[in-house]
Amino acid sequence: MTDGVASGVEGGLNIRVVVQGGVITAVDVHSSRLVKLCAVLVGRDVGAAMTLLPRLFGVCRIAQAVAGLTAVEAALGVVPPPPQLAARRFLVAAESLEQTAWRLLLDWPRCVGASPALDTLKRLRQLLSILPRKLFPDLVWNHIGGARLAPARADLAAMLDQLQHEIHQVDCGDATRNDWPLTDHRSFERWLRHGSTSAALTLRCLCEQGLADFGRSTVEPLPAFDLAVLERRMAAADGYAFCARPDLDGAVHETGALARLWRHPLIADLRTDHGNGLLTRWVARWVEMDGLLAELHAQFALLEEHPGASMAQNGTGTGLGLVESARGCLCHRVAVAAGRVSDYKILAPTEWNFHPEGPLTGGLLGARVTEAGAPPVRRAVTLLATALDPCVGFELVVDES
Repeated sequence: MTDGVASGVEGGLNIRVVVQGGVITAVDVHSSRLVKLCAVLVGRDVGAAMTLLPRLFGVCRIAQAVAGLTAVEAALGVVPPPPQLAARRFLVAAESLEQTAWRLLLDWPRCVGASPALDTLKRLRQLLSILPRKLFPDLVWNHIGGARLAPARADLAAMLDQLQHEIHQVDCGDATRNDWPLTDHRSFERWLRHGSTSAALTLRCLCEQGLADFGRSTVEPLPAFDLAVLERRMAAADGYAFCARPDLDGAVHETGALARLWRHPLIADLRTDHGNGLLTRWVARWVEMDGLLAELHAQFALLEEHPGASMAQNGTGTGLGLVESARGCLCHRVAVAAGRVSDYKILAPTEWNFHPEGPLTGGLLGARVTEAGAPPVRRAVTLLATALDPCVGFELVVDES
């Protein structure tokens, strides 16, 4: 990587749990994530900064790019035309679908000893990787105000049809679609008993291994931000410290698919029986696949050709950019002075979900893990951490006595 930015510098997570008498009695979560990594953008022309921004990250690069563009455009008073906004939302939904499919079809089956659906994942990723080129003919699309947009509508429509088919296979396989999507506990239980898809087999393994309730806690979903308050917190002298360990009025929250679908009928039913434990979390990610596909169709209907914007970038101001990424709410805050970045901060979902007082710690403390019928501690903790889906790797240490 050029421009003075080295690859592999995003850091990671170290998770240590202490088990005494079959109960997790202590949890320590240490992050080496570089929340100041985005400071490399300070001093750069805003256009150059936006080109560099997604290259700083290994995952969710499109969501990062869109959050950055949204923040800079707010700072400069730029309002992109509707087709540009639709194209960006389309790409964010496609990226989230790819990230969700990766977890559901590869990582999670492996965690419970089931077979991953490699062929399906490969087909989905191949389809989704082509989408940006079907919207923006130029290599770089993340221009302030918008890039040249020329949607290949026939190709995109065919690809959406194919995605619909693949996701149908992930969801219900050869089963009838009459009862789809599942919206209540009874239909879900029937599908779970008889389903033969990778998703059904994985969720069934989770239940059979006694992990459905594991990781439940009292941590609440992240509510809508008061943008003025968020702006002040991120702009303050201790803004980087806030981004490393965020809170709202002293409370730590959870963000991601479960938070977004908290009141979905099926998720609400599952929460009644299993709280926000593993089964509820996994089902929320699985249910969201249909929602992401619906978002792709909705934004596709709004796409049309647009030449993009050519504009002077010599403004001054501050702005926020919020994007719902695969892992949760992503927030960028930028200050621009005379066309150059004077301050940049990012509040990422991982800092909420892996906060020392967040849902990982809350879900582990007090959990029984080594008694008869309880799940093996390392597997259970790994499953919960994977379900919360950090944007970096993690290492787990278990101390048992």
